[in-house]
Amino acid sequence: MTTERIALIGAGAAGSAMVIALHQAGYPIIGIASRSQASAQSCAERIGNPLATTDVAKVVVNADIIIIATPDDQIATVCQSIADRGVIRPGQLFIHLSGALTSTILEPAQSKGAETLSLHPIQALADPEKGAALLKTTYFCLEGKTTAVTKAMGLVESLSGKRLVVPSEKKALYHASLCVASNYLVTLESVAVSLLEQIGIERQAGMQALLPLIQGSVENLSHTGLPGALTGPISRGDTETIAHHIDSLREMPADYQALYRMLGKETIELALEKGGLDDEEAEQIRFLLTPQPPDACLIS
Repeated sequence: MTTERIALIGAGAAGSAMVIALHQAGYPIIGIASRSQASAQSCAERIGNPLATTDVAKVVVNADIIIIATPDDQIATVCQSIADRGVIRPGQLFIHLSGALTSTILEPAQSKGAETLSLHPIQALADPEKGAALLKTTYFCLEGKTTAVTKAMGLVESLSGKRLVVPSEKKALYHASLCVASNYLVTLESVAVSLLEQIGIERQAGMQALLPLIQGSVENLSHTGLPGALTGPISRGDTETIAHHIDSLREMPADYQALYRMLGKETIELALEKGGLDDEEAEQIRFLLTPQPPDACLIS
């Protein structure tokens, strides 16, 4: 069992999931601070009832690792308020869980001698208990100075997690990747459901019909990887089907057709990599996906 004492600031779903998982891994959680006493107490009750308070200084003063899990726009303010209270000591490790922000947002703590790090779990954490289970064996993005990254590796290893270390200047690109993979997947399914609505399939029914397909694609990605998991008309050079798709999309908002064309062109490159498409077929599909009159105003 580790002797590094952890304090949490911000008892939302992500922060609560993190300390529950770390508590289960043997870390002593000595305090939970949150904007409301009720949320701090709710989190504390899940991990043996350590100190629950609205006073951040009370949980920071005796902690070795401080996890700031507030919304992104509050991290800098919270860190500065802690620094102003004079409770930071050299050797403490301050961590925030933001995927978008770098560790430099914790500069007020660093100026007082603390190590600083951004530690972002690559996981959707909507519920504390379920989130804690998901954190075990997940990937974590670590960004900060080498000494801070080294210290935090123990946290990741205790959860049987895997780590990705990214440089500060590439953190935004890292987060953009996650948005494409997760957030935009939901957006794409919304577009797909909207297309089904045009043929009279109710939105909820359409979503339920698509879920097995989505899950199958995720399973294929898990077992086969890229580019092997790719299926569909572009992967097999089916130009006639693609032409029919484009004709049908002319009845839809122009953005839908533009999205189909843009994603199709990216899919050509993946299909070529997979080997199910030859250069001649690829060129034919590129031509089909390039807007011609009356669609020339669309994104190409």
